[in-house]
Amino acid sequence: MSEFENVFRKACLIQLSTSTWMGSKMLDQSHMTKVSQNSEWLRGKKFLINPELLGPLHTSTHQARDLVKQYALPFPITSLYLIPKESLGFVDERLNYQKEKFLEKVDAFVGTYDLAREEAKRHLKELFNEADYPMDIRSKFKFDWRFLSLDVPGKGSILSPAVYEREVKKFEEMMEDARTMAAVALREEFAEIVSSLVERLGKDNGQGKTIKSSMFNKLHEFLADLTTRNIFDDEKLKELAAIAQDAISGISPYGLNYNAQMKEKMKTAMAILKEAIHDSIEDLPKRKIRLALAA
Repeated sequence: MSEFENVFRKACLIQLSTSTWMGSKMLDQSHMTKVSQNSEWLRGKKFLINPELLGPLHTSTHQARDLVKQYALPFPITSLYLIPKESLGFVDERLNYQKEKFLEKVDAFVGTYDLAREEAKRHLKELFNEADYPMDIRSKFKFDWRFLSLDVPGKGSILSPAVYEREVKKFEEMMEDARTMAAVALREEFAEIVSSLVERLGKDNGQGKTIKSSMFNKLHEFLADLTTRNIFDDEKLKELAAIAQDAISGISPYGLNYNAQMKEKMKTAMAILKEAIHDSIEDLPKRKIRLALAA
Protein backbone atom coordinates (compact mmCIF):
# COMPACT_ATOMS: atom_id res chain seq x y z
CA MET A 1 0.00 0.00 0.00
CA SER A 2 2.87 2.36 0.80
CA GLU A 3 3.90 2.36 -2.87
CA PHE A 4 0.55 3.76 -3.96
CA GLU A 5 0.26 6.15 -1.05
CA ASN A 6 3.54 7.59 -2.29
CA VAL A 7 1.86 8.43 -5.60
CA PHE A 8 -0.36 10.94 -3.83
CA ARG A 9 2.72 12.71 -2.50
CA LYS A 10 3.79 13.21 -6.11
CA ALA A 11 0.41 14.07 -7.62
CA CYS A 12 -3.14 15.16 -6.88
CA LEU A 13 -6.43 14.26 -8.48
CA ILE A 14 -8.30 16.94 -10.37
CA GLN A 15 -11.97 16.89 -11.36
CA LEU A 16 -13.04 19.36 -14.04
CA SER A 17 -16.79 19.95 -14.40
CA THR A 18 -18.05 21.93 -17.36
CA SER A 19 -21.43 22.14 -19.03
CA THR A 20 -23.25 24.28 -21.56
CA TRP A 21 -26.86 24.51 -22.58
CA MET A 22 -27.57 21.89 -25.25
CA GLY A 23 -29.63 24.28 -27.36
CA SER A 24 -31.49 21.43 -29.03
CA LYS A 25 -34.25 18.93 -28.35
CA MET A 26 -35.19 15.59 -29.87
CA LEU A 27 -38.24 15.72 -32.10
CA ASP A 28 -41.37 13.68 -31.46
CA GLN A 29 -41.88 10.91 -34.02
CA SER A 30 -44.93 12.79 -35.35
CA HIS A 31 -42.69 15.68 -36.34
CA MET A 32 -40.02 13.64 -38.12
CA THR A 33 -41.78 14.03 -41.49
CA LYS A 34 -41.02 17.75 -41.32
CA VAL A 35 -37.26 17.30 -41.14
CA SER A 36 -36.79 17.50 -44.91
CA GLN A 37 -38.71 20.77 -45.02
CA ASN A 38 -36.13 22.64 -42.95
CA SER A 39 -32.82 20.76 -42.82
CA GLU A 40 -30.92 23.63 -41.23
CA TRP A 41 -32.98 23.60 -38.06
CA LEU A 42 -34.50 20.09 -38.06
CA ARG A 43 -32.22 17.02 -38.19
CA GLY A 44 -34.02 14.39 -36.11
CA LYS A 45 -33.87 17.02 -33.42
CA LYS A 46 -34.75 20.67 -33.47
CA PHE A 47 -32.22 23.36 -32.78
CA LEU A 48 -33.64 25.71 -30.21
CA ILE A 49 -31.11 28.33 -31.18
CA ASN A 50 -28.51 28.91 -33.87
CA PRO A 51 -25.79 26.37 -32.82
CA GLU A 52 -23.05 28.74 -33.96
CA LEU A 53 -23.86 30.97 -30.99
CA LEU A 54 -22.86 28.17 -28.62
CA GLY A 55 -19.69 27.35 -30.55
CA PRO A 56 -17.34 29.68 -28.60
CA LEU A 57 -18.56 28.20 -25.32
CA HIS A 58 -17.96 24.63 -26.47
CA THR A 59 -14.50 25.72 -27.62
CA SER A 60 -13.70 27.04 -24.14
CA THR A 61 -14.69 23.79 -22.41
CA HIS A 62 -12.75 21.71 -24.94
CA GLN A 63 -9.66 23.88 -24.39
CA ALA A 64 -9.95 23.43 -20.63
CA ARG A 65 -10.17 19.66 -20.94
CA ASP A 66 -7.25 19.60 -23.38
CA LEU A 67 -5.21 21.61 -20.87
CA VAL A 68 -5.90 19.12 -18.09
CA LYS A 69 -5.11 16.16 -20.33
CA GLN A 70 -1.87 17.79 -21.48
CA TYR A 71 -0.51 18.02 -17.94
CA ALA A 72 -2.29 15.06 -16.37
CA LEU A 73 -2.40 11.30 -16.50
CA PRO A 74 -5.59 9.26 -16.92
CA PHE A 75 -7.23 7.73 -13.87
CA PRO A 76 -9.70 4.81 -13.67
CA ILE A 77 -12.53 6.90 -12.21
CA THR A 78 -14.48 8.83 -14.82
CA SER A 79 -13.70 12.58 -14.97
CA LEU A 80 -10.69 12.34 -12.63
CA TYR A 81 -7.07 12.90 -13.69
CA LEU A 82 -3.74 12.75 -11.86
CA ILE A 83 -1.82 16.03 -11.95
CA PRO A 84 1.87 16.00 -10.89
CA LYS A 85 2.34 18.40 -7.97
CA GLU A 86 4.83 20.50 -9.99
CA SER A 87 2.05 21.31 -12.48
CA LEU A 88 -0.74 22.07 -9.99
CA GLY A 89 -0.07 25.79 -9.71
CA PHE A 90 0.20 26.33 -13.45
CA VAL A 91 -2.90 24.27 -14.28
CA ASP A 92 -4.91 26.06 -11.59
CA GLU A 93 -3.77 29.45 -12.93
CA ARG A 94 -4.64 28.55 -16.52
CA LEU A 95 -8.04 27.17 -15.53
CA ASN A 96 -8.80 30.40 -13.69
CA TYR A 97 -7.93 32.31 -16.85
CA GLN A 98 -10.04 30.02 -19.03
CA LYS A 99 -12.97 30.24 -16.62
CA GLU A 100 -12.80 34.03 -16.83
CA LYS A 101 -12.93 33.86 -20.64
CA PHE A 102 -15.73 31.28 -20.47
CA LEU A 103 -17.84 33.56 -18.27
CA GLU A 104 -17.23 36.45 -20.65
CA LYS A 105 -18.61 34.28 -23.46
CA VAL A 106 -21.58 33.35 -21.27
CA ASP A 107 -22.27 37.07 -20.76
CA ALA A 108 -22.13 37.62 -24.52
CA PHE A 109 -24.49 34.71 -25.15
CA VAL A 110 -26.96 35.86 -22.49
CA GLY A 111 -26.93 39.29 -24.14
CA THR A 112 -28.08 37.81 -27.46
CA TYR A 113 -30.40 35.18 -25.98
CA ASP A 114 -33.68 37.04 -26.53
CA LEU A 115 -32.85 37.95 -30.13
CA ALA A 116 -31.66 34.40 -30.83
CA ARG A 117 -34.91 33.02 -29.45
CA GLU A 118 -36.87 35.30 -31.78
CA GLU A 119 -34.79 34.03 -34.71
CA ALA A 120 -35.60 30.45 -33.68
CA LYS A 121 -39.29 31.33 -33.53
CA ARG A 122 -39.20 32.47 -37.16
CA HIS A 123 -37.44 29.31 -38.33
CA LEU A 124 -39.24 26.72 -36.22
CA LYS A 125 -42.72 28.19 -36.73
CA GLU A 126 -45.29 25.76 -35.24
CA LEU A 127 -42.52 23.69 -33.67
CA PHE A 128 -41.42 26.63 -31.54
CA ASN A 129 -42.29 26.16 -27.87
CA GLU A 130 -41.57 28.79 -25.22
CA ALA A 131 -41.31 26.03 -22.61
CA ASP A 132 -38.12 24.76 -24.30
CA TYR A 133 -36.27 27.93 -23.32
CA PRO A 134 -34.97 28.31 -19.74
CA MET A 135 -35.94 31.52 -17.99
CA ASP A 136 -32.56 31.59 -16.22
CA ILE A 137 -30.32 30.68 -19.14
CA ARG A 138 -27.15 31.62 -17.25
CA SER A 139 -27.69 28.74 -14.81
CA LYS A 140 -27.23 26.27 -17.71
CA PHE A 141 -23.51 27.04 -17.95
CA LYS A 142 -20.90 25.68 -15.58
CA PHE A 143 -17.13 25.76 -15.29
CA ASP A 144 -15.58 24.46 -12.06
CA TRP A 145 -12.79 22.21 -10.88
CA ARG A 146 -11.51 20.82 -7.62
CA PHE A 147 -8.45 19.00 -6.36
CA LEU A 148 -9.02 15.77 -4.47
CA SER A 149 -7.07 13.32 -2.39
CA LEU A 150 -7.90 9.65 -2.40
CA ASP A 151 -7.22 6.89 0.09
CA VAL A 152 -8.86 3.87 1.66
CA PRO A 153 -10.32 4.14 5.17
CA GLY A 154 -7.86 3.45 7.95
CA LYS A 155 -8.09 0.41 10.18
CA GLY A 156 -9.59 2.57 12.89
CA SER A 157 -12.58 3.48 10.72
CA ILE A 158 -16.15 2.28 11.22
CA LEU A 159 -15.64 -0.49 8.64
CA SER A 160 -15.64 -4.07 9.80
CA PRO A 161 -12.36 -6.00 9.24
CA ALA A 162 -13.90 -7.90 6.31
CA VAL A 163 -15.16 -4.73 4.60
CA TYR A 164 -11.86 -2.97 5.30
CA GLU A 165 -9.88 -5.76 3.62
CA ARG A 166 -12.23 -5.65 0.64
CA GLU A 167 -11.80 -1.89 0.29
CA VAL A 168 -8.03 -2.19 0.52
CA LYS A 169 -8.10 -4.75 -2.30
CA LYS A 170 -10.34 -2.53 -4.44
CA PHE A 171 -8.03 0.44 -3.85
CA GLU A 172 -4.96 -1.55 -4.85
CA GLU A 173 -6.67 -2.89 -7.98
CA MET A 174 -7.75 0.62 -8.94
CA MET A 175 -4.22 1.94 -8.49
CA GLU A 176 -2.82 -0.91 -10.57
CA ASP A 177 -5.21 0.14 -13.30
CA ALA A 178 -4.04 3.74 -12.87
CA ARG A 179 -0.43 2.57 -13.24
CA THR A 180 -1.26 0.73 -16.47
CA MET A 181 -3.27 3.65 -17.86
CA ALA A 182 -0.43 6.06 -17.09
CA ALA A 183 2.12 3.76 -18.73
CA VAL A 184 -0.02 3.43 -21.86
CA ALA A 185 -0.67 7.17 -22.07
CA LEU A 186 2.98 8.18 -21.71
CA ARG A 187 4.34 5.46 -23.97
CA GLU A 188 1.78 6.22 -26.68
CA GLU A 189 2.62 9.94 -26.51
CA PHE A 190 6.32 9.04 -26.75
CA ALA A 191 5.62 6.75 -29.71
CA GLU A 192 3.70 9.47 -31.55
CA ILE A 193 6.56 11.96 -31.17
CA VAL A 194 9.19 9.45 -32.29
CA SER A 195 7.01 8.26 -35.20
CA SER A 196 6.74 11.85 -36.44
CA LEU A 197 10.52 12.15 -36.32
CA VAL A 198 10.96 8.89 -38.24
CA GLU A 199 8.56 10.17 -40.90
CA ARG A 200 10.48 13.43 -41.18
CA LEU A 201 13.78 11.62 -41.42
CA GLY A 202 12.44 9.39 -44.19
CA LYS A 203 12.23 10.15 -47.86
CA ASP A 204 9.27 11.30 -49.92
CA ASN A 205 9.52 10.63 -53.67
CA GLY A 206 13.28 10.78 -53.42
CA GLN A 207 13.27 14.14 -51.68
CA GLY A 208 14.21 14.32 -48.02
CA LYS A 209 11.80 16.23 -45.82
CA THR A 210 13.20 19.23 -43.99
CA ILE A 211 13.91 18.59 -40.32
CA LYS A 212 12.62 21.49 -38.22
CA SER A 213 13.61 22.47 -34.71
CA SER A 214 10.00 22.08 -33.57
CA MET A 215 10.15 18.32 -34.19
CA PHE A 216 13.12 17.95 -31.85
CA ASN A 217 11.64 20.46 -29.41
CA LYS A 218 8.66 18.15 -28.84
CA LEU A 219 10.99 15.28 -28.02
CA HIS A 220 13.17 17.45 -25.78
CA GLU A 221 10.08 18.74 -23.93
CA PHE A 222 8.70 15.24 -23.45
CA LEU A 223 12.00 13.97 -22.04
CA ALA A 224 12.39 17.01 -19.79
CA ASP A 225 8.85 16.67 -18.39
CA LEU A 226 9.11 12.93 -17.88
CA THR A 227 10.74 13.24 -14.47
CA THR A 228 7.61 15.04 -13.27
CA ARG A 229 4.99 13.06 -15.18
CA ASN A 230 6.35 9.55 -14.59
CA ILE A 231 4.82 9.41 -11.11
CA PHE A 232 4.60 5.60 -11.13
CA ASP A 233 8.34 5.30 -11.86
CA ASP A 234 7.89 3.32 -15.08
CA GLU A 235 11.38 1.80 -15.39
CA LYS A 236 10.89 0.69 -19.01
CA LEU A 237 9.87 4.20 -19.98
CA LYS A 238 12.96 5.58 -18.24
CA GLU A 239 15.11 3.13 -20.19
CA LEU A 240 13.56 4.13 -23.52
CA ALA A 241 13.84 7.82 -22.65
CA ALA A 242 17.56 7.38 -21.89
CA ILE A 243 18.05 5.78 -25.33
CA ALA A 244 16.29 8.72 -26.97
CA GLN A 245 18.34 11.21 -24.97
CA ASP A 246 21.59 9.56 -26.04
CA ALA A 247 20.47 9.47 -29.69
CA ILE A 248 19.71 13.19 -29.93
CA SER A 249 22.49 14.44 -27.67
CA GLY A 250 24.54 17.02 -29.57
CA ILE A 251 22.39 16.65 -32.72
CA SER A 252 20.94 19.72 -34.40
CA PRO A 253 18.21 19.81 -37.09
CA TYR A 254 20.49 22.03 -39.18
CA GLY A 255 23.22 19.40 -39.16
CA LEU A 256 20.79 16.65 -40.15
CA ASN A 257 19.52 18.64 -43.13
CA TYR A 258 23.03 18.96 -44.54
CA ASN A 259 24.64 15.69 -43.52
CA ALA A 260 23.07 12.67 -45.24
CA GLN A 261 25.12 10.14 -43.28
CA MET A 262 24.15 11.67 -39.94
CA LYS A 263 20.53 11.85 -41.05
CA GLU A 264 20.50 8.16 -42.04
CA LYS A 265 22.09 7.20 -38.73
CA MET A 266 19.49 9.19 -36.82
CA LYS A 267 16.68 7.70 -38.90
CA THR A 268 17.85 4.16 -38.05
CA ALA A 269 18.15 4.98 -34.36
CA MET A 270 14.69 6.54 -34.21
CA ALA A 271 13.12 3.67 -36.19
CA ILE A 272 14.60 1.13 -33.74
CA LEU A 273 13.39 3.26 -30.81
CA LYS A 274 9.93 3.50 -32.36
CA GLU A 275 9.65 -0.28 -32.56
CA ALA A 276 10.93 -0.66 -29.01
CA ILE A 277 8.29 1.75 -27.70
CA HIS A 278 5.52 -0.03 -29.60
CA ASP A 279 6.75 -3.37 -28.25
CA SER A 280 6.72 -1.96 -24.73
CA ILE A 281 3.08 -0.95 -25.17
CA GLU A 282 2.18 -4.43 -26.38
CA ASP A 283 3.95 -5.93 -23.37
CA LEU A 284 1.81 -4.05 -20.86
CA PRO A 285 -0.74 -6.11 -18.91
CA LYS A 286 -4.03 -6.39 -20.75
CA ARG A 287 -6.09 -5.37 -17.74
CA LYS A 288 -9.74 -4.44 -17.86
CA ILE A 289 -9.65 -0.78 -16.93
CA ARG A 290 -12.51 0.16 -14.64
CA LEU A 291 -14.11 3.53 -15.34
CA ALA A 292 -15.54 3.78 -11.87
CA LEU A 293 -15.11 2.15 -8.51
CA ALA A 294 -17.04 -1.05 -8.17
CA ALA A 295 -20.07 -0.84 -5.97
